[in-house]
Amino acid sequence: MRRILVVPMGRVFGPWLERFLQELSDFWRAQVELTQPVSPPAAAFHPRLRKFFAPYLADFLRSLSREVDFVLGVCGEELYSPRSPMVFTEISFSARSALVSARNLQEFLFGPEPESLFVDRLRKEAIRALGHLLGLGSCPNPRCVMHPPSSLMELDLKGTEFCPECQMRLRLVQVLRGEVRFPS
Repeated sequence: MRRILVVPMGRVFGPWLERFLQELSDFWRAQVELTQPVSPPAAAFHPRLRKFFAPYLADFLRSLSREVDFVLGVCGEELYSPRSPMVFTEISFSARSALVSARNLQEFLFGPEPESLFVDRLRKEAIRALGHLLGLGSCPNPRCVMHPPSSLMELDLKGTEFCPECQMRLRLVQVLRGEVRFPS
């Protein structure tokens, strides 16, 4: 069974966290563990932008545990990267870790249950990040969870599951890694 360590980073708290952990565990059929919150390292902070450098934080996450398959940070701080001034998700393939920006996903919450919308966004981005770490690429299908959103609207419109093509790719990756065996 896969082990995923979830690390709250910065100002991340709320009753939604337990729900998020359970949904992540159910989706991946994995053991999901939660650490105590950590502060982002000062070395990642850009004083002029007043944001944290997402690639540095994604790499930093792995230093918190070598005992798990993946480390997933949920960050409550403003993030940036060389590719984008607004970051939803940052992935470090070498560290087998990913960082999801809770702060950016909390923007423009609406509807009768804004917390549910936030958890839905967080779950979609966490699933996409872990899908990449498992070997899946981005998907052109705008309904697939592996589709990279360019806005919160795109994120809200995409689904929470893999499209049939991505399901097939994931199974193939699992077979090639020896994680799934077919009966002889």
